[in-house]
Amino acid sequence: MFSGGAGGGGTGASGGKSGHAGAGAGTSTGAGGGASSGESGSGGTPGSPGLGGVPGALGGAGGDTGEPGGAAGEPGGAAGSGGASVVVDCEALEGQELDGHCYVDATVGTPIQADAVAACEQLAAEVQRPGHLLVLDSTKEQTFILERFMVAFTDVSDAWLALTCSELVHPDINACHCLPPCSEATLLQKQQAWDWLDGSMATFGWVNGNPNNVYRCAALGFNPATTIWGWVDRPCDRATISPMPMQVPHTYRTICELEL
Repeated sequence: MFSGGAGGGGTGASGGKSGHAGAGAGTSTGAGGGASSGESGSGGTPGSPGLGGVPGALGGAGGDTGEPGGAAGEPGGAAGSGGASVVVDCEALEGQELDGHCYVDATVGTPIQADAVAACEQLAAEVQRPGHLLVLDSTKEQTFILERFMVAFTDVSDAWLALTCSELVHPDINACHCLPPCSEATLLQKQQAWDWLDGSMATFGWVNGNPNNVYRCAALGFNPATTIWGWVDRPCDRATISPMPMQVPHTYRTICELEL
């Protein structure tokens, strides 16, 4: 979620529900006893839960005893499962904590954007906490990420962001970028077409006139020419890119954000 040279923005949550102890106990009643020469026996009193009923009272002289009480009641229902939420040990994940979130570098190789999203979903499932690919919704958060995970000037591994310009919402790619010359008002309109995975719409981190290419994904990267960190649009299906001619190709890393 945060910013260094120039801005970044986003978020994710849930908790288990407490189970309720099951309840229930069967009841039973004794049947009335038959009579031979006297009056028929009266009905037995109700049996206690899980026990047979008390035999019926005797009738007149020579009356038979009542039938045994009904079957034992069913045992109570099983107690519901506990719903206590799982606590994430951020240190054990080699992560970094900030404001109730744990940030973990889950990079394996250099992924395309969809693989980065899937890796964070898998990590969240494994630790049983809400989580997703990096969402930046304040300059404080972006600065934290830059200081803990990125290295200026020498870092050629950019971080994929959970920030995209949806083809479903904006089928015309021209709604997603602004080619120069581009007015400030028009550029802001294009930036607002991009959405974070959690639905937020932070735009503070775009730099160097981005988005300015026909791409639908974004990354947090460093431009050595301008010495600025910020959000740049990138092709979703490429695992490396050369931001400028004759420049060392940049790879990508997967930084996941988990709720503590």
